[in-house]
Amino acid sequence: MELQNEILRASNKKNKIQLGAIQLAPQLIPTQTLRRSFQRALKHSSPEDFLYNDNQGHIKLRQTLSDHYAEDGIYIAKESIFITSGCMPALSTIIQVLTQVGDSIIVPMPNYNGQQLLLANLERKIVEVPASYNGIDLYRLEQTIESSGAKVCLLTANFQNPLGFCLTNEEKSLIAKLAAKYKCFIIEDDIYAECGYDLQRPLPIQYWDKEGYIFLCSSISKSLSPAYRIGWFFLPHQQDHLRAKFLSRLDIVSTPLQLGLADFINSRSYRAHLNRLRPILMEQVAEYRLFIIKVFEDLEIKLTQPQGGYSLWIQLEQKIDSLSIYQFAKKQGINIVPGDVFGEDRKYSNFIRINLGYPLDPQISKGIIALKNFIRNNY
Repeated sequence: MELQNEILRASNKKNKIQLGAIQLAPQLIPTQTLRRSFQRALKHSSPEDFLYNDNQGHIKLRQTLSDHYAEDGIYIAKESIFITSGCMPALSTIIQVLTQVGDSIIVPMPNYNGQQLLLANLERKIVEVPASYNGIDLYRLEQTIESSGAKVCLLTANFQNPLGFCLTNEEKSLIAKLAAKYKCFIIEDDIYAECGYDLQRPLPIQYWDKEGYIFLCSSISKSLSPAYRIGWFFLPHQQDHLRAKFLSRLDIVSTPLQLGLADFINSRSYRAHLNRLRPILMEQVAEYRLFIIKVFEDLEIKLTQPQGGYSLWIQLEQKIDSLSIYQFAKKQGINIVPGDVFGEDRKYSNFIRINLGYPLDPQISKGIIALKNFIRNNY
């Protein structure tokens, strides 16, 4: 846990080479356009907007998100949208409503370390199912749902962190059917869906949900900026009897932030930003992969080929300890994430994950070369 907190703290230090926390470079964030949206939202706000707001979220933002998703063929009523202070608080709220302390939750592994930390803090047990570069082992997923007794599964279908896979529509449809068949809730973290490389975002598992077992969560922290602490989740109408429980656990999110984001989306600035961002990410990811393959050409490594998002999962030789690489990198002012935090029992001790959200500049290039030289000289 301390290691994970240390990695998070390092992501806030400007003097670090930011290969750790998955975040966009400041130059990829449309700060001027955002500023105009927030100023415009404040100018046109009503007197009531300066009072306590509905803790489900401001109606303007909920309507805006409903319209935004509808453009991608995902239809969610504004009444079903709940605003939170980020994606992790959304996940936390759903987990606490659907489960109790000591309950088991099925999680594909390797998996984002922040979710594992959240489950540990909430005192939930993790039941692992294997995932790989190609996606989730759906045969094992069904076996585990059937045999484990767990009634909740936490997963990402679109550009999973750290593996970068995107499940096919057939696989997503099958997961929705498994959820209904076994009455197992799926908490779908869809935070990277708008960071794909195509103009059309991939559909979530929730699109195929007919029985109300899929809870979708997302935010703008990966597609826009982590500084604006706004996220959301969708309550399936079949689970509306849980509305009061959800509302009782929600804190009110800043109204100016909600109105500013609503303006940014309504003004088409968010769409324009995504349309600019996607080809940049595709080019950056390709550039990093080619550079790393060249630098590490005399070492045995395997790289993911992300279908979207901007994280890279690097497998090193079995004898290499990623914690030693992390400690070396820390001394050199390089922030990376060792594979140990993505699973238990040191299953991924010879893996590292790096952030590709920054342009590959000379400083980052030197950092990657330094990592390679350390591995070559010590193993």
